[in-house]
Amino acid sequence: MNGQLSEQPLAELIREISAKSLGGRLRLEHDRVHVVVYFDNGNISYAASNLRTLRLREYLRKSDLVSDDNLDDRVPDLKLLKQLCANNLLSAAAAEQVQTKQVADVLRLALLWTEGAWEFESRSRLEEQLKLELDIDTLLLEAARRLPADFVFSRFSNRTEVITPLTDPLVNNNLLPVEVFLLSRLDQPTSLRDLVAVSGLGEKETLQLIYSLALAGVIQRQHWNSVLCDQKTAPPPRPVALAAAPPEPPVEREQPREIELTDVESFLARVRNAQTHYEVLDVNREVSAESLKKIYYQLARNYHPDRFRKSHASLVTRLEATFARIKQAYDTLRDDNLRANYDLKLAARKKTGPVAEHIVPVSQPEAVVERSAEPEVPVTESAADRAQRGRMLAGNAKTRRAAEAELLAAIKLDPRNAEYRVMLAELYRDLGLKLRAKGEAERAVAADPNNRKARDLLQALKSV
Repeated sequence: MNGQLSEQPLAELIREISAKSLGGRLRLEHDRVHVVVYFDNGNISYAASNLRTLRLREYLRKSDLVSDDNLDDRVPDLKLLKQLCANNLLSAAAAEQVQTKQVADVLRLALLWTEGAWEFESRSRLEEQLKLELDIDTLLLEAARRLPADFVFSRFSNRTEVITPLTDPLVNNNLLPVEVFLLSRLDQPTSLRDLVAVSGLGEKETLQLIYSLALAGVIQRQHWNSVLCDQKTAPPPRPVALAAAPPEPPVEREQPREIELTDVESFLARVRNAQTHYEVLDVNREVSAESLKKIYYQLARNYHPDRFRKSHASLVTRLEATFARIKQAYDTLRDDNLRANYDLKLAARKKTGPVAEHIVPVSQPEAVVERSAEPEVPVTESAADRAQRGRMLAGNAKTRRAAEAELLAAIKLDPRNAEYRVMLAELYRDLGLKLRAKGEAERAVAADPNNRKARDLLQALKSV
């Protein structure tokens, strides 16, 4: 079986192979770059590429785990890894970690291909039995976000196709606020046309969100393009049964309640004046993770900036900054370890004086902020605060310019911090500013030559 990636990209091939529990070898080719992916019972067991930068030796050299004298270029990757472990030159745990990173990077490359050819051979199997801990759902989610909007738009041919929420959705902690916002609109099987209408977003943006969430297993599409033959019956799906396409005119759905502008201003003021993560989300210290999730979804449903982008554009910048802070609070409190450490910090600061929380109210544009009668106490934000907010804003294509300003501010406060420069380099890369990205990556390496992430990013940018 074979075809073109323009008609069936790797992400959809992986989804289909997984759903049908197939095994075999998938070959991909794009501009003389080759990638091969092996599957076993629907799971990815290995992936490799002919690109030198994606060979195992390069990863071992960068990690400084094995000396160059023991890296024979003539030996295939899997055999080399086996030899190194047999000679006690590399531990099994280190070998698995390096191999997992290599395979993930190979997949990240090929998942962005929208041109080229593919060929699937079910009779070809990998001799070695590998067990890699790959987060495939996150890889698919991140790749789908970066695919061209026009290409994603072409993946939907029927606007009456039904999109269904899962009864037992996979847990994915990497969702962006705008993705959470869309999920809050999907409380029952809904046609594409209706979901676009109630999302408050543009059609292309909504379809890209739906495509990403469906590939990541967070929601269910009714129609996927199927090109592979089943080897055996796939296991029963976890989602609820799909409803038939709704008749025309579309079924009326309950619309979200209208939010008064006074409510929005009160919400912005409350978050702006909050001193802790608990106050940001307006919850008590004993709140459960499940309750946090419901509260976060409700906030996204009522106050997400995309809801006001068309009707009240003047509010969008303030809401984007506010939601960056809400996302930070939610990410901390829903994680037991992060929450415990955060509570210890609050307790320690309480003993030494008033709590000065490490996140601070986001400064608002003077043209749109109403000043209170009493003067505000000036707050000094740390470089870490600005970098954290920049990282969050970088996750949404519409707030990446604001992210640039935050990251530049963080670097100005702490110019020797390589991590901040890596964040900025990644942002420039995602914006398509390759020269700027390369420059920041070089400065990151200069600031910290031992920073592996900075070195890897610079190498990747040089190879593009």
